[in-house]
Amino acid sequence: MTQSAAVPSLQEDVIRARALDRSYTRGRAYYENGDVFSVTWRDGRLTAKVQGSQSEPYLVQVDFEGNDITGAYCTCPYDWGGDCKHIVAALLFMLHKPEQVDCRPSLADLFTPLNREQLVTLLLELAEDVPEILEPLERIASRLSTRGTASPASSAQPQPPVDLDLLRQQIRANVRAAVQTGHGDDWYDDEFYDSDLEAALTPALERGQALLDAGQARSALVLLETAAQAWDDGIDSLDEYVVEAFEDFAEEFTYPLAELWSEALLSADLTPEERKDWAEKLEEYAESLYGGVSLEMAATAAQQGWDYPPLVAAMQGNITSKGAWEGEVPDYADSLAEIRLRILDQRGQHQEYLNLAQAEGQVMSYLHMLIRLNQIDKAVNEAMEMLTMPDDFLAVARKMAEHGFDEQALSLAKYALTLDETQGKGALAEWLRDQAQASGQMDLALQAAQCALDEHPNLENYRAIQKVTGKQWEQLRPAALDAVARGSSAEDKVAVYLYEKMYPQAMEIVDNTSWYYNITPVIEAVKTEYPEWAFEQCRKRAEGIMDAGRSKDYATAAEWLCLGRDILCAAEMQSAWESYLSHLLKIHHRKYALVPLLKNLQQ
Repeated sequence: MTQSAAVPSLQEDVIRARALDRSYTRGRAYYENGDVFSVTWRDGRLTAKVQGSQSEPYLVQVDFEGNDITGAYCTCPYDWGGDCKHIVAALLFMLHKPEQVDCRPSLADLFTPLNREQLVTLLLELAEDVPEILEPLERIASRLSTRGTASPASSAQPQPPVDLDLLRQQIRANVRAAVQTGHGDDWYDDEFYDSDLEAALTPALERGQALLDAGQARSALVLLETAAQAWDDGIDSLDEYVVEAFEDFAEEFTYPLAELWSEALLSADLTPEERKDWAEKLEEYAESLYGGVSLEMAATAAQQGWDYPPLVAAMQGNITSKGAWEGEVPDYADSLAEIRLRILDQRGQHQEYLNLAQAEGQVMSYLHMLIRLNQIDKAVNEAMEMLTMPDDFLAVARKMAEHGFDEQALSLAKYALTLDETQGKGALAEWLRDQAQASGQMDLALQAAQCALDEHPNLENYRAIQKVTGKQWEQLRPAALDAVARGSSAEDKVAVYLYEKMYPQAMEIVDNTSWYYNITPVIEAVKTEYPEWAFEQCRKRAEGIMDAGRSKDYATAAEWLCLGRDILCAAEMQSAWESYLSHLLKIHHRKYALVPLLKNLQQ
């Protein structure tokens, strides 16, 4: 079942901006060649398979919140920055062929009607059909059993004791299982880079967090130390070349452990002697553990506790350039500050929260807390004083609107439009335009709409300003078209020109672009008035495949030729088509995979 309305709305310039030029170009080629398949949309997640250079297709997963991408993953080994070509190809498929995306119900909707017996049957059959899922199922079942059946409302209830011996075995096994060495242990194989050592600690992190949420910080400390020791044992069991290969990333693997350990230390009511013992122990781990450097943060949390003099002074409002630190500020200062702020919030110490956030430069946390405390005028003034980037202003304005301070949100966003900084201004202007229009402030909506079009001259913003202007549109239309003409994206310009039926302008852009990718909508729009031009676009794409001898793409070439044939015949130019097809059959008569496809195009 397909249901394009459920698929997010995404602009091509967003896809382009997320990838390096080479990745975007190659991803576009994958999409054009039909290498994207099994495209599915379910509950905020797009999944797809993309046939790459290997025999097995790569798996792509892109997570969305509304129309915004929150995460994108691919099983390929790409690690050069931005989205890989396979992610680009999948997103282009979703953009241009939303009707071919298989929209499925969320798993919650799918499983909720099933009774216990049906769910058990489902899991057993799944384990039988997919043996590699056995270990993840066991891990999840073990995790759920430690949580019991408590509802979210009862999360503060004591957690069942954790079997530490079982946890040790599980982490050791996970470390070994996380390393994918491919064929012949060749560390240049793609499989090697699919290794996920960090995931080995996931069971401990989840159970440790559950203990913290239940107020059992001391139990969490015992669990985390057990996890660290098991991690070290697991690393010792790996081949030396594997350990060396990942050594540069080892600190990243253990950083989540360090963060949770720091939070447990600061949440537990420890005596000075206990804190000293933990600090010494963690300093040893920092030196001896694989990736243990990250645990310096936890050692610092144990040493300082909550009575570290600079910290106390900062929470009391005595703010200096050093913040909550006496000597050199460490790299993990922001992470430790965020942990402290989270604990202060849980304890209801909001003034201390505000003071520490200011001292540690946690500007967004500081402003969001002011909004939560209904100190809205101060939040507006402080935002104007502290913020410089439009996207930060947008985040604060949205938070104000979420808490019912609509007028202040609009005022703050309007102020941010005057900033010289352009990065993020387009998104800010689009949000302000829609909010102002919804509240009936049409002058402000028009101002924001003009800014949005200047920053992102695409069809969406063009139509939005047309809607805002109403009867003034014909007067303002030339300026809006000028803004579009100044844009850098050929496809955005063409989309607007097609919308306005300015076909010659759209065709000129296509002709002046070395390879215009999204050509089909242009062909469909102009084919009646300009059939020869439309046919020429089909011909170029078909011949590009046929002349190169790309046999696996001959079917695509035939599709282009079929479209071109229909265009010429509809324009009563059938003789021109027959002559052209005869020419193709003559020059490609040795391509036995192509000839039957060409003959099928005969009238």
